[in-house]
Amino acid sequence: SSGINAEWPLRPGATFELHIFVRIMTLLATILKRGHSGGREVTNAVKEVDELEREKEEALRPLTSGIMETGMDESGDYKRQVSNESLKDPQVQALSQQLKEWINDVLTDDHIVVKNLCEDLSDGQVLSALIESLAGAKIEHKEVAQSVASQKAKLTEVLNQINYHLQVADDGIKWNVDNIHNKYLVSVLHLLVALARHYGIQRRLPSFVKINVLQITKATQQTETISEQITGDEEREHYNFAARQQERDVFDTLFDSAPDKLNAVKGSLMAFANKQLSKIDKSCNNIEEDFANGVNLVIMMSLAEGYYVPLYSFSMEPEAYDHKLHNVTLALNLMQEAGIPRPKCTAESIVSKDLKSTLRVLYSIYSKYKHLAK
Repeated sequence: SSGINAEWPLRPGATFELHIFVRIMTLLATILKRGHSGGREVTNAVKEVDELEREKEEALRPLTSGIMETGMDESGDYKRQVSNESLKDPQVQALSQQLKEWINDVLTDDHIVVKNLCEDLSDGQVLSALIESLAGAKIEHKEVAQSVASQKAKLTEVLNQINYHLQVADDGIKWNVDNIHNKYLVSVLHLLVALARHYGIQRRLPSFVKINVLQITKATQQTETISEQITGDEEREHYNFAARQQERDVFDTLFDSAPDKLNAVKGSLMAFANKQLSKIDKSCNNIEEDFANGVNLVIMMSLAEGYYVPLYSFSMEPEAYDHKLHNVTLALNLMQEAGIPRPKCTAESIVSKDLKSTLRVLYSIYSKYKHLAK
């Protein structure tokens, strides 16, 4: 027969919608059949059609309101959308508000004001400005993207930069281009919480925020509610970050209280570096400039540890900011693998030629391998 296949899986609400559709079509047939004769029946039928349309919209509104406000994750075998209860959760709203205020604080000089997290971050423009401000990253394509394809291309570039700076393992990344572009609240919050933790946020985020997600299996249309943990013990996270920031080391003291001894320290560390680099006929003359691209740091680690770093794993003559950042990050990773405690600096600060950060790195290497200079 030509009827509807009862085994074909309908989306949530589709059975009710089909019922409404059949009733409407029956009434339309009545209108067409009797339209040429007296109009009271036709008028009544038209009113009933309008009433049925309003009834359908009202009945389906609870099924679509979550999608309209927060977007949907349609990756893999499931569709996921945030429950309406979670949208009204004061903890979820407080977290969203604090992250929005943090972004606006960071981007004050760029005159960017975020009003809706999911909407304003979906095309990559705000995220691009955010990671440039936080990490000094350079995003090449800054023009406003209009088409979906160009927006996703922009977003791909921006998220690659963010993931690189966050140094998150692949299985720890809880966001992707499609989810951010689709304005899926869960992914947006995961991304912003990761950035806020990594770069520090003055506000203390709400702890143990969870979001209930309606998960629909595409094949069977079965629906279940799952819980997504967005934040953990944020009080401890905030304390740990603040403690790391407040820890003073010998270089803080040197810069603040004994600037007259700074040149002597720079000279000693330069002498140590040149002693190592001379083994391959290299030398350095400017401590801020000559280590900013990471090449000399990688070479010093390879010489000190007695191994060869393949040339394909780093750039010997980096020009682009990303290549320099990659080199410095590689050097810091090699230091950690050698058992050197990570110095109080970031790869970005080295590339930016921050003297205190560069001295910290060189002193860490010197402390481990000073016996090689004898």
